[in-house]
Amino acid sequence: MSEPILEMTNVSKRYRTAGGFGRRRKGFLAVDGVSLRIGRGEALGLVGESGSGKSTLARMANGLVVPTSGTVRTDGQDVACLSRRGLRRLRRNVAMVFQDPLASLNPRQTVRQTLANVFHAHGEATSTAELVALLESVGLDADYLGRYPHEASGGQLQRVAVARALALKPDLIIADEPTSALDVSVRAQILNLLADLQRDQGISFLHVSHDLAVIRLYSDRVAVMQRGRIVETGPSDEIFRSPQHSCTRALVEATPEAELPA
Repeated sequence: MSEPILEMTNVSKRYRTAGGFGRRRKGFLAVDGVSLRIGRGEALGLVGESGSGKSTLARMANGLVVPTSGTVRTDGQDVACLSRRGLRRLRRNVAMVFQDPLASLNPRQTVRQTLANVFHAHGEATSTAELVALLESVGLDADYLGRYPHEASGGQLQRVAVARALALKPDLIIADEPTSALDVSVRAQILNLLADLQRDQGISFLHVSHDLAVIRLYSDRVAVMQRGRIVETGPSDEIFRSPQHSCTRALVEATPEAELPA
């Protein structure tokens, strides 16, 4: 494997839950001792049923969630040891695209403001020409700069969210269920856009999804999560063609295009 852009080693996350009157608080282990690597220019698919811990793991990858134990390294740097300035630099290199584009964009800001704020947050100036070029890179034109989120479709908003993620030229994009809220036809357009970005710009991707068919088509490797643990990992076609773990087999069987070996 190439030099990793992201390396997680024995990472766990325990959430504290409230106990009843007179009882001790209990802990819920959302992620349990997970290790994974993403090489430069590689797309890793993280798949699992709802509640398997994949979104928590994705948020630990860029410092949005602090692990209870284990280490997360990007470009060889331990995220837990980063200062506030270091975390800001991390956010330049590791961007996220969230599941619901309408919820992830400020309804009171135009697309121009949304994109410009990314640059301003990092002390950089930007021009209209740069913002237009950013929109064009995701298949939108300059007319969208003046629009508010409610004036665009779900697919258009997700393209804006991808443009926001691309603004500072990150090395890694974490896409957390980026198409699950979209229609099937629009879903394919967004996924093809992400695949083009990986191919043309060499961006690494962590694709998070419960849909194994999507993961198979747009990921080089697949990691399968169940109850907070990675239960199987391997090349996409191999995982799909010959799943070894019962959880993986169940996901494959639930995929319409899947054909399990006899």
